[in-house]
Amino acid sequence: MKSPTPLVLAGIAILGAGTVAMAQPRADVTREQRASLNALVFAPNGPMLKACSLDQAEPLADLLWMRSVLVFGERWRIDPDPTWIEWLRTTILATVDLDPTWRSPYFYGGSLLRVLGDIEGSNAVFKRGAEALPNDGYFAFSYAMNLYLYQDDPLGAAEWMDKAAIVPGSVSWYASAAAAMRSRGGDLAGAITYLEQKLAAATSDAEKTDTATQLSRLYHDRLAAQFLPACQAYAAVNHAPPPSPEAFFAWAHTPVPENPRGDAWVIGSDGCVRSEGAEQQRVRRLRAAETRFLR
Repeated sequence: MKSPTPLVLAGIAILGAGTVAMAQPRADVTREQRASLNALVFAPNGPMLKACSLDQAEPLADLLWMRSVLVFGERWRIDPDPTWIEWLRTTILATVDLDPTWRSPYFYGGSLLRVLGDIEGSNAVFKRGAEALPNDGYFAFSYAMNLYLYQDDPLGAAEWMDKAAIVPGSVSWYASAAAAMRSRGGDLAGAITYLEQKLAAATSDAEKTDTATQLSRLYHDRLAAQFLPACQAYAAVNHAPPPSPEAFFAWAHTPVPENPRGDAWVIGSDGCVRSEGAEQQRVRRLRAAETRFLR
């Protein structure tokens, strides 16, 4: 049998190199897919890792946190499988198990989970942050906002906003936000009492002014709520809403009260008496809700 000529050997070598070159990208993709799947096979258990860390819990927390950030960057808006989000929640909670006083995993971890739509996971991280770092009002505030914006729990949100408000050096409007949440949750009387107590304890002119402004708005809301049944009765009797606040109060045999908000009384588009500023806010909210619905 004749030995292959150099030309044949060269051809075989070129063909082999071409085959390898064509197969390599596919092999790389397969390897990357397998590595991606294997990366999330094991979810870390914080207490167990801490017990096995041999006094190296903080460096281990660093590694878990870096891995969490990398996984988020690799998969956000790319990987539709929700399994990785569950893994991320578990890993972030394991990180704070290992290093409970490290602020970054609470601060960014809770926010990352909120961006991913895992509100329960975000709540768990923010709540742990509030417990571990009681002198940092940000975490109670963030937990409150999750309850308010995403879980339709204004009264629960108000309780956590209260906790944020009493932290020394916290943002001044936290207390006002808590009152507004109570009002939205139907506890208008509780919101007024809360702000009245806050006004009595206020020590700065700015705090007194802000609290008094919030109180005036709630006093108005209480009055407007009292007017509502009479406005409905007027419309039922006269088959039309009141033409003016003065006509309504004359029909109700009631003196025109002082408006706590300090502006004019008007008849709203719903036929109810309220302050001009409150009616403008109501209309803006309705338009914003319509815009969100149309989108």
